[in-house]
Amino acid sequence: MQLKLEHFNIKIGQHKALFNIADAKELGIYPGDRVRIRGYNSLSAIVDTTDDMVPPGTLGVFSEVYEHFQDWDKPVEVVPAFRSKSASVIKKIMDKKPVVQDDLKTLVNDIVEENLSDIELSAFITSSYIHGMTDDEVEWLTRAMIDSGDRIEFDTHPIMDKHSIGGVPGNKISLLVVPIIAANGLLIPKTSSRAITGAGGTADLMEVLSPVEFSSQEVKEITEKVGGALVWGGATNIAPADDKLIRIEYPLSIDPYYQMLASIMAKREL
Repeated sequence: MQLKLEHFNIKIGQHKALFNIADAKELGIYPGDRVRIRGYNSLSAIVDTTDDMVPPGTLGVFSEVYEHFQDWDKPVEVVPAFRSKSASVIKKIMDKKPVVQDDLKTLVNDIVEENLSDIELSAFITSSYIHGMTDDEVEWLTRAMIDSGDRIEFDTHPIMDKHSIGGVPGNKISLLVVPIIAANGLLIPKTSSRAITGAGGTADLMEVLSPVEFSSQEVKEITEKVGGALVWGGATNIAPADDKLIRIEYPLSIDPYYQMLASIMAKREL
């Protein structure tokens, strides 16, 4: 099916396409299904439907999808697509069945590439919260999170760090510890999270005082110049899957122990 693109200038954190119900019926697709969109680029998107936001013959796309086709002035081709392999990996975890390293690598890559719906991410987080993970699975998850993002390499050593599991609103000792360590001549590139189980995370509180969104290269330059940095980890592209999982954990008010371990270790592999 050939459809004209309509851009909704909103970032929603996943690849989603909005179909008129008539077009969806013609394609035989339903909300939650996946389609492949082909122009000069090609990518998969999650289906949603409407009877009034886009007319028949038009495909509504949000900013994450539109950036792949923004210079394309022709209709795109849309075809139904198979569900991601990650869906079967998540079902294994839900059923408390063993997974292998490649399973978790596929899952993390799909998380980073925004190929999974919030429902699928919620199922993964809730299942790991209830069933837990083996030591091997935590290691594989950690390695997959490291390999999917940037690393910061410093010439000077040692590199210091401080981390806590959070969950105590107002107990933000990182804002005191980081400048103390930096003032003593040590390097401390501290990445922190926004809110997970509390009203505000360390990065949220630091943002009251200064900007916290920097690239990994900017974090390296700031740390080498002044000795330390306290930034939001979600902007650095270090272990980028982590912040996408945190976005789902926050409304559930849970922080699965095994995913938390992978998060801490992955972001410390600078």
